[in-house]
Amino acid sequence: MVARASTPPAFGRLLALWRSRRGATQLQLASTAGTTPRHLSFLETGRSRPGRELVLRLAAALDIPLRDRNAMLVAAGLAPEYPSLGLDDDRSASPLTAVLQRVLASHEPYPAWIYGTGLRILGANRAAARLFPDLAQMDPTAIIDLWFRPGPLRAMIENWPEVSTALLDTLRREVRQTADPRSTKLLRRAETLAQRASLAPTPPAADMPFACPRLRIGDRRVRTIGAVLRFDTAVEVTASELRVELMFPADEASAAFFRDAAAAG
Repeated sequence: MVARASTPPAFGRLLALWRSRRGATQLQLASTAGTTPRHLSFLETGRSRPGRELVLRLAAALDIPLRDRNAMLVAAGLAPEYPSLGLDDDRSASPLTAVLQRVLASHEPYPAWIYGTGLRILGANRAAARLFPDLAQMDPTAIIDLWFRPGPLRAMIENWPEVSTALLDTLRREVRQTADPRSTKLLRRAETLAQRASLAPTPPAADMPFACPRLRIGDRRVRTIGAVLRFDTAVEVTASELRVELMFPADEASAAFFRDAAAAG
């Protein structure tokens, strides 16, 4: 009889996968997480089962997103650690939604968007709707298509190559950090469309420290600077995945454009 190779349990496979994604050796991870390479090897092969504390230490050492930390706990036969409530859940709506609404409102007359993973737009303020109508209602794939295919949006962005290069870099970082299947699929589509558009990697202009859109709207040129707000201390899954993108004017002429747009309704 031929012996059949055993398959490592789910937790061991996940641990080895995340360790590989982070480029860490068993020795490096064991040192950071306060265990031994031998024990780590036993965990990955299924010869040992981890306790809750060790799973959380390993996940923290690998900087694994909260959603995936829960998955690792479940794979180890343990209960999830981090709640996943959603923005419309009564238990999270009071503090989190109030903060998000206040950020969006206080940023007027300048645009602001709330994103989840995979370029999902979860909210936007009025200025954002004025600048890019219907964008907040589009699914991520449609947004990528709109951005990379020839059309009015691409035509209004004077520095489309450098901003698109930055967008691809952002998507790649998200995929490396989260390994989210939706983000991975979105990145592949974006890279395919970028290749069709003959996009070459383009650094930001020398006079700007950020790769932010310069827009041509009618006879007006609008220069912008972007900033991203994150909830880095979040211990709830949805909040940990949120980011708020804030667009600021880069000069007085651009600020006047946004003020005029708000006044015109």
